[in-house]
Amino acid sequence: MTKYNVTLFGGYAEENRKSMDVYASKLSSSMLLYPSKISWNIDIFRPDIAKGIILNKLNYGIKLRCSKYYFYPRTAKNHNGDINHIIDQSYSYLLNYIDSKRSVVTVHDIIPILGWKGIISGLSYPHYPLLFKLSIASLHKAKAIIAVSENTKKDLVQYCGISSEKISVIYNGINESFHTMPKEKKAILHRKFNFPDKAHIVLIMGYQQYKNHLTSFKVINKLQDILSDPVQLVWLGGTIGQCEQLSNKVKLNNPVTRLSNLSLKQLVELYNSVDCLLFPSWYEGFGWPPLEAMACGVPVVCSNAGPIPEIVMDAAITKDPEDIQGLFEAIKTVLIEKDQRNSYIKLGYNNIKRFTWKNCASEVDKLYQRVLI
Repeated sequence: MTKYNVTLFGGYAEENRKSMDVYASKLSSSMLLYPSKISWNIDIFRPDIAKGIILNKLNYGIKLRCSKYYFYPRTAKNHNGDINHIIDQSYSYLLNYIDSKRSVVTVHDIIPILGWKGIISGLSYPHYPLLFKLSIASLHKAKAIIAVSENTKKDLVQYCGISSEKISVIYNGINESFHTMPKEKKAILHRKFNFPDKAHIVLIMGYQQYKNHLTSFKVINKLQDILSDPVQLVWLGGTIGQCEQLSNKVKLNNPVTRLSNLSLKQLVELYNSVDCLLFPSWYEGFGWPPLEAMACGVPVVCSNAGPIPEIVMDAAITKDPEDIQGLFEAIKTVLIEKDQRNSYIKLGYNNIKRFTWKNCASEVDKLYQRVLI
């Protein structure tokens, strides 16, 4: 069996981009398990922040940029594989230093560019994304590009001038750890997370602006005013400052339960303890949380922006991210109408079958072989 070396070029741990770490880890392990006619020896290369007397005196953000844009390229060129795979589009500038003719880049989204251009409603970028644009400008040097959704491919063609023929759409998988737990465990999990008794638990995710948290707070406020049972908002990833600011702005009745830094096991337990995922993002590159929730038997109410309809299909209720009333009615439906709730849960189980790491590995395997030709 022919053997080839693949280098997955990762990012800095200090950037805390956990989704990129998941992508690299799951792609690597899935490729090793996939029964290809080629043996792929995969190495995940992650850089360390440069150190030195002068660098140590710099502001942390400046030091990270120096490491990322000066020292990393000079290290990367010593780690060329038979295939080079840059797993994060913000590192596409590495194509100027490694062998681009045998290189692949995975593009998850181009949100900074879209935000700056005013294309994403409700999202604005106060500063011109110069470094991101310079990185994206190097994409044309890649032998092949992976887009994680058809929507991301469309954005690359329309706003970055990338040839559609160079782009392959390969969906991410979802972690097999996400599963439905026995119903009798729900009460135990409620106590574990200190959720109030007899409350409807609604989960929101992330801290980024494009997650559209103000809309989520407004929707929850309407639910708390209308429903007889209490509605508890649980926010995974939000900061104390964000919680206080948004709670005060919408005059939220009940305090928010804020969670952070959960292990994978705890995240699975959290999904299994909530009654609905509210995901009204202004934009996404892919959107793992709706799929993770579906795998855990949780109905999803989300926006119809970006690739989200493509990912959730008919297995979630989708609304315009500005449609407070529509999102309110949707959550009310899945919380109190049992037949509708069960229908969306069943549709969710069917939908997630499209997103496996085995399928992803199969398509990446084919792409790598084309790059070698």
